[in-house]
Amino acid sequence: MFRHLHLTKLQWLGILKWSLYGLLTLVVLLLQTVVLTQLPVFGVKLSPLPILIVCVCIREGPEKGGVYAILATLFWCLSGADFGNLSVAVLSVGAILSAVLCRAVLTLRFLPAALCCLAVSLVNESLIFVFKLILPPAVALSNYWRILLPTVALSMLFMPIHYALVKLIGRIGVQDDL
Repeated sequence: MFRHLHLTKLQWLGILKWSLYGLLTLVVLLLQTVVLTQLPVFGVKLSPLPILIVCVCIREGPEKGGVYAILATLFWCLSGADFGNLSVAVLSVGAILSAVLCRAVLTLRFLPAALCCLAVSLVNESLIFVFKLILPPAVALSNYWRILLPTVALSMLFMPIHYALVKLIGRIGVQDDL
C-alpha cells in the first residue's frame, strides 16, 4: 500500500514539524486543563494555549499558521473549553492578524511576538468575560481587575518557553542558503 508513497526528505521533515507542533499543542492543552486548573497560581487559573497558538501562527505565517490556529482552537473548543466557540473565532482571527502584522510591519522577533500574544490573549479573555458578565449567572465586574488581568499577565510567563520551542520546531525542514 505504501510502495507508491514517495515523499522527499523535505516532505518528511514537514510531517515531522507539524507532528511536533501537534504534540506540543496536546501537551500544553493537557497541562492547562488538568494541571493548571487544579493548581491555581495566586488564585487564578492560567491559560497558556492561546499564547502557543499565536506563537506558532507568527512563526509559520498567516497561511499555514492560520490553518494551525483554526484546527488548534477547534480542538480546544471540542475539549470543553469555557466559551470555546468564541475562542475559535477570536484566537484564529487574532493569530492570523498577528502573523500578518509581524510579517508586514514588525519584525519576527521576541518582543513583537510577545506584544501580539498579550494583545490576542487579552482580547480573547476580555470577550469571554463580557459574555460571562451578560449571561446568567453573571460575574462581578470587579473580577476583570481581580482575576482576568492577572490571568493574562501570569499566562504570559509561558511565552518565552513557547517562543523558544516554536522557534526550534520551526527550524525543522528549513534549508539555509549559505
